[in-house]
Amino acid sequence: MMYEMRPSSVYVHESVEADPRYRQRVDRVVGALANTPERIIYRDEDLPGLIAEGKLLAGRVPMGTLGEIPDPILLFNTFRLDGRRAERMAWLQEACGGFDGYELHNALLGYGPFRWWTEENLRQRICRPCWRVHFQNGCAHKCHYCSLGGLLASMVNVEDYVEQFARLIEQNPWQETFLLEDDADVLCLEPELGCLGEIIEFFGRQEGKYLIIHTKSANVEWMSDLRHNGNTIIVWSIAGRTQSDVFEPVAGTLPERVAAARKAQDAGYTIRYKFKPIIPVRGWREEAAEAVEMTLAQTKPDVISLCVFMWMDVEEMKRRLDPSMLDAELLAAAEGAVAEMADDPCKPFPPDARAAVYDLYFEEIRKHNADVPVSLSTESPSVWKRLGPKLSTGPARYVCGCGPNSIPWRRTLSCNPFEIASGGPVGGFETM
Repeated sequence: MMYEMRPSSVYVHESVEADPRYRQRVDRVVGALANTPERIIYRDEDLPGLIAEGKLLAGRVPMGTLGEIPDPILLFNTFRLDGRRAERMAWLQEACGGFDGYELHNALLGYGPFRWWTEENLRQRICRPCWRVHFQNGCAHKCHYCSLGGLLASMVNVEDYVEQFARLIEQNPWQETFLLEDDADVLCLEPELGCLGEIIEFFGRQEGKYLIIHTKSANVEWMSDLRHNGNTIIVWSIAGRTQSDVFEPVAGTLPERVAAARKAQDAGYTIRYKFKPIIPVRGWREEAAEAVEMTLAQTKPDVISLCVFMWMDVEEMKRRLDPSMLDAELLAAAEGAVAEMADDPCKPFPPDARAAVYDLYFEEIRKHNADVPVSLSTESPSVWKRLGPKLSTGPARYVCGCGPNSIPWRRTLSCNPFEIASGGPVGGFETM
């Protein structure tokens, strides 16, 4: 069953309301809600007014800055595959007087199913060039550090989507795995929405191509009978008890996520873990040991990745996360490194502090599993160098949780992924 939710409003684009297939998907979701919110049919032309009046985006703030975090407004739309993204986005930006949050506004207009991801900071925070794929924007988990609450925009024309997905796969044969969403957790509205299962079964019909779902959810019961044929990989973000219970209040608890991973593993899915983000709470060492032991006692992941909390300066972190709950020594290290980390995309914790956290996790993992590949996620070259021989392989050829060639049970890449993708995006797809 989908999450118990009480959104204040449900917005339905006119293209959804006009198609019985799409309308039925929305009806199932609305019928499963714990309340009966106002259902509003809207057109593109209504968006500037809805945004200006604060009816859509007022809740798009860091969740931890709110005294009470509401369930997100739900919005249902269709992907437009008409090649007009740049034109329509320019119209909306002018009508709104400019905006931040490009991916969200893409979703409001029905654009952005596929995004070519390669930037120079992929080398500053080591990651991989690839096509990333999207189906939603927003989340119901209310994680305190996140700004993706307030509005959950979902596409519903999955039939058109998988048709275009097939073309993307055919024209980019070098990419073997495709991460579905880093702007949402796509399990929250399923199975009522009825779209994710279609995408999983679409991949079940592919040869040598894999879907990757990244989640904090425990909502997997409905997935057991899908015809996935081993072609879907589920990556769980795992966190210790304090982080999962307090800072990630609607996501699955630590035991719930591990139990869900076990169910998925038993159903034939490849599972893997990211300890991401690792928030160094008071007692983080003990909680890390517990979390690692629990995951490796109950499941057999093919890959584990590690990432200390980053993406913002220390003052912003303290605005979102109660600083009294953070490890005093590591918080002091972040506060003392403000100048050093000012232009570092891995801030707020300095490299020595992050490396110390990774050392502890690595030691705990090796107590329980001597072989599972362990890598760093979106980390700097300097910290990769510090960890050196402890990691399964170097930054050029490691297999990670969601990289474009991280197929199940692969231990190392055959060549540098920047060389594999050196030709850039092909196929005429819009890159944003």
